[in-house]
Amino acid sequence: MKDYSRFGRETVESIAVGLTTCKTASELARNIGVDVSGLIKHIKKFRILKPTSAANKCGLKKGCRYAGVCRTCPHDRPGRAERKLCAHCQTSNCNQCCPAFTPIPSCPRLKKFPYVCDGCESMSHCWLSHYRYLADEVWQSVKAQRKEPRKGVHAEKGASAQSAELTRLSLLLAPLIKERHQSLQQIYAAHRDEIRWSYPTLLKLIDLGKVPGIANIDLTKRVKYPKSYKKSGSEPTNAAFLSGRTYDDFIAFVTENRGLEVVEMDTVVSCRGSTPCLLTLLFRKSNFMLAFLLRDRTVAEVGAAFALIRGALGAELYGKAFAIILTDNGSEFADPLPIEFDPTTGERVARLFYCDPGKSGQKGKIEKNHVEVRKVFPKGTDFALFDQNKVNLAMRHVNSEPRAILNGNCPGVIARAFLDEKVLALNEYSPLDADSVFLHPDLFR
Repeated sequence: MKDYSRFGRETVESIAVGLTTCKTASELARNIGVDVSGLIKHIKKFRILKPTSAANKCGLKKGCRYAGVCRTCPHDRPGRAERKLCAHCQTSNCNQCCPAFTPIPSCPRLKKFPYVCDGCESMSHCWLSHYRYLADEVWQSVKAQRKEPRKGVHAEKGASAQSAELTRLSLLLAPLIKERHQSLQQIYAAHRDEIRWSYPTLLKLIDLGKVPGIANIDLTKRVKYPKSYKKSGSEPTNAAFLSGRTYDDFIAFVTENRGLEVVEMDTVVSCRGSTPCLLTLLFRKSNFMLAFLLRDRTVAEVGAAFALIRGALGAELYGKAFAIILTDNGSEFADPLPIEFDPTTGERVARLFYCDPGKSGQKGKIEKNHVEVRKVFPKGTDFALFDQNKVNLAMRHVNSEPRAILNGNCPGVIARAFLDEKVLALNEYSPLDADSVFLHPDLFR
């Protein structure tokens, strides 16, 4: 059996012969060793419409019942033009006036194999236009099509054209990478049309040093996650509250309540020896993240933060926005009761669930989003040097960053479709222009 390769001159000539001798497309495909679906697409794409020599070139004229469209036929006596069918017209006037005119012939032979008029016994006395598969003309079209993708700035061999294109890229990317410290993915999401290259190709060009003034060292580094550790005996645990709050319980509850908002919760730790940290809350539907500065990484501080959130939102809105919370088994989350229950009424307004031990990837969205937070607060940051206003400023930039997962939109814009404005106001969020986003420690300087 022949290899399935692109159509060459011999294949085109074999197709031209087979269209008049083979009964089915499958038979012709087997004879020349090509895929049948590819063969049919090739025939339909490269068949050539040869206009009829008749004055009336409409492909629908065999069954046309229109009359008196143009009313200017010189072959009719006065008064008969309104009654004579356009199909019998000897001029092309109706072709120019009729809204239904089409040069494509209406013939059953063209709707199934062989999709052309070649081999048709009626072709010699048919006054419709004809679809033909002429080997010489088809081959010229195939060759021309192969040359077309190789044209343009990306494919030109001239060194000057390539240099100009790469310089253009540098002028676009360098200020955003070096001055605004934006990630390449963020820039690509906001300037895809201007870049005109695929994201993998852009990475490759920078890796090879082709883009002037930009090197791999200039790109934002990935955040390394801390190594796992064992809790000390003095740290509080959630063992007493695990019943009904495991990850399996989470999956079952979400399956039964698909419309509820899911919030992933975690903390971002300070440098060694410093107790303040960030409590982070990410809304899955929009990737919108809230962050609150805690004086210490303890159960009491987490409970106090949720008390402030509940006070700002009210019990009803709090229960709607934080209906389902998923977190890890950190000691600061050991007591779920202050988070789940309204202290005034004792009513349960939220549900908190825990990931399986050592499986923080089960809340992978917030872990991934910490990469963006760490661009502003890199590892080793002492959160004792910051206040909540600076945290709010940082989260404004994080939530204004375009994301590929959101089709180039930023979390803050998407969040407005799912969350109340009071929730967004917890971090005093307001949107920023994509080019104004500045995710770097210099944001506060």
